Amino acid sequence: MADEDAKEEVGLSLDDGEEEGTLKLTSKDGKDFEVERKNANIATLVKTSLDADASATEVPIPGVKSDVLELVIEYMNQHKGVEPPIIEKPLRSKIMKDVCKDPWDADFIDRIGNNRQQLYDLILAANYMDVKSLLHLGCAKVASLIKGQPLEKIKDILSEGIAPKAGEAGEEEKKE
Repeated sequence: MADEDAKEEVGLSLDDGEEEGTLKLTSKDGKDFEVERKNANIATLVKTSLDADASATEVPIPGVKSDVLELVIEYMNQHKGVEPPIIEKPLRSKIMKDVCKDPWDADFIDRIGNNRQQLYDLILAANYMDVKSLLHLGCAKVASLIKGQPLEKIKDILSEGIAPKAGEAGEEEKKE
C-alpha cells in the first residue's frame, strides 16, 4: 500500500508505459505521420481513441488534410504533450510575441498567419482534433489581424485566401 501511495505522490501510474513509443496518424488524404504517443495526447481526439484501444498503433484523422496535420504534429512535438496555457483575452496587443508566453508559439502562428487559408484550416483542424491551446492560438492570431481595423478591412482580412463558392463569382462581377 505504501508503494502505491508513493507512486501517486510522484505522479506515476500504471498507465505510464502506454505513453511510450510512436503512433501513426493518418490524414484525410492518406498520408501517414509518426508522432510520439505522449506528444499526440495533447489532442483529445487521439487521447480518446487511445483510451478506447490502448494497443492502437494508428489513429485515422479523416477530417484533416496532410499539410495541415503536419502543422498540428509540429505543434504537438514542440509542446511534448503538455498543453500550454491559454492566451489571455482580450488581446493586449496585435503583436503575437507580446501575447504568447512561448516565443515559439508566436513565431509558429505568425508564419502560418501569412497564408490565411492555411491559418483557417489549422483552426478547423485544432477544433476537430480538440487541441484547445492550438485552437485558441489560431483564433488569437485572427483576432490580432482584425483588432482595431475598420469594418471593410476586417471583411477583406476574413475573406482573404478563401476561394468563392460556385455562383458567387458571378455575383461579385454584377456588383462592380
